[in-house]
Amino acid sequence: MQVTAAGQQAGWRQMTSDAELFADAIAGGPEAFAPIVDRYQDAVFGVALARLRDFHRAEDVAQQAFVEAFERLGTLRDPSRLGAWLRSIAIHHCIDHLRRRRDVTRIEDNMHPGGEPGPGEELERRELREAVLAAIARLSRAQRETTTLFYINGYSIAEVAGMQEVPVGTVKRRLHDARARLKEEMMTMVEDVLKSEAPREDFAGRVLEVLSLRRPRPPRPCMPWREMVAELRQIGSRGIEGYVKAMDSPHSPIRVTAMSMIRHGVSDETRETVIALLKASLNDPNKRVRRNAVDAILDVEVSDERRRDEFVPLVLERLGDVSNRVRRRAAYALSLNAADVPWPQAAEALLAERDPGTRWFMAGLMRAILQARHRAGETS
Repeated sequence: MQVTAAGQQAGWRQMTSDAELFADAIAGGPEAFAPIVDRYQDAVFGVALARLRDFHRAEDVAQQAFVEAFERLGTLRDPSRLGAWLRSIAIHHCIDHLRRRRDVTRIEDNMHPGGEPGPGEELERRELREAVLAAIARLSRAQRETTTLFYINGYSIAEVAGMQEVPVGTVKRRLHDARARLKEEMMTMVEDVLKSEAPREDFAGRVLEVLSLRRPRPPRPCMPWREMVAELRQIGSRGIEGYVKAMDSPHSPIRVTAMSMIRHGVSDETRETVIALLKASLNDPNKRVRRNAVDAILDVEVSDERRRDEFVPLVLERLGDVSNRVRRRAAYALSLNAADVPWPQAAEALLAERDPGTRWFMAGLMRAILQARHRAGETS
């Protein structure tokens, strides 16, 4: 009896659990992460394709999603949710991608690859892809994703339901509704095109190549919740030593909580230690830690001159943070100290900002600076 590639893939998925793959990846690094990519590359690609409706962009986004997944692997508390977790990362990357391309308004621009038509065979392949994308576009987003996941590479209804975290009956209904909207011959075409356009066999190798170039921090397993709660309770009781130890923790929730509490532990004896912790935390890998540090460092009781000369420049650097939320918090915190903020740096950050929501905060900072200068009798 002939065994199809899809059947072999499904069988392999049953042999090794997600929890085992997760444990191996945590212990082994990028190479041990490859089996997770192999198992879910078509699923992550399918989720991206359902939202972006472009094969090339979907593959790029899938690669980005796996790179982020490896770097955040230690934050996954329930390895049985691995598929659903990867799906959520892919969705967030799709949202970011679409936000960056907000100026593109025609749906055709999302569906047609650029460049001139090639030879006849390539042209026929391109027309077939576009016909399938146009057909899938007629489905609802939920139907689109479910159909793509089901047909792309042998994922069972139960596996699709697990990734989408919906009942099996919901997946069956979505597939039934999708088949009802598309003709039978179109469904066959959809399946053929999805299988042929799925990520190539070297996809996992390309993800590992990116990981090796980026040299990401190795993933760390999450601290069990009870241990984390016990550790948090000890922070305040240990005084400044507790905060120092907490900020050295590899577990970001510990550092986030310590950073939110640390301003209450400032005294004359501990001020310089706290300031040193806050300065270091402005460059913490976790964006919530950096956000809390931005708030706290400008609240420390020091002379106006020290705040202006030492702290404000550090927070100004956060206007270029990779996180929108950190940039917004930095702009807001600086607006409360607008008289000490040099307007050229703030104006440069405003001009460089691309996120509309963050631009609003940057513009608020500029207004606060101009008002402060006006009150001081200066002209802009």
